[in-house]
Amino acid sequence: MQTTKSQTELIQRRPILSARQVAVAVIFGAIAAAFELLQITIPGYLPGVNFSLSGIWLTLSTMIGGPIVGAIVVFVDAVTGQVGIIGWPGFLIHVLILAALYPRVYRIQSTPRRLGAFLLVTALALFFQYWWWIGLYSFVLKIIPFWAQISLQFGYAYWVYLVIYFLIPAIVLASVPKYVAPQWRWPWQKEKEEEDAPASPAS
Repeated sequence: MQTTKSQTELIQRRPILSARQVAVAVIFGAIAAAFELLQITIPGYLPGVNFSLSGIWLTLSTMIGGPIVGAIVVFVDAVTGQVGIIGWPGFLIHVLILAALYPRVYRIQSTPRRLGAFLLVTALALFFQYWWWIGLYSFVLKIIPFWAQISLQFGYAYWVYLVIYFLIPAIVLASVPKYVAPQWRWPWQKEKEEEDAPASPAS
């Protein structure tokens, strides 16, 4: 009886998050929590309600670290914020849309076109995020009537938040694009795709 020995290769899988991604999650999660706990905001939304700066940390963490890092940062932001955990799904919608489209935006070589595309993607993600908040406040918490929210949010607040979500990340993208290179992958993507991450575009 002849026995055949099959040689088994031990494949070492990479962790879901790299050291860089863990660092990004910790840094931006801490910043987001600090801003919420210290109530560092911009006045002018409603009487007693200010504009949160969480969109800055959401956008930068997702650009640099990908969807999982972005989801972690906005989870920390939500649980330390005034709304609480019920706000997390709304932020998560934004993270997923931004993460899905940002690598394509980053690969655009022309800086003006890249920034224009980034503005459109940010506006799209924020638009879909807003429907979570409208539904939450109008139909779940029943704080503000639906049509009053439509008028308030898309007539005023949406545009202020668009500036908050876009301005600082856009400055970073235009001036030092290598620091916001999407060197990450979705959990289901193969490691080869991670190795083929886009190089820093010409400014």
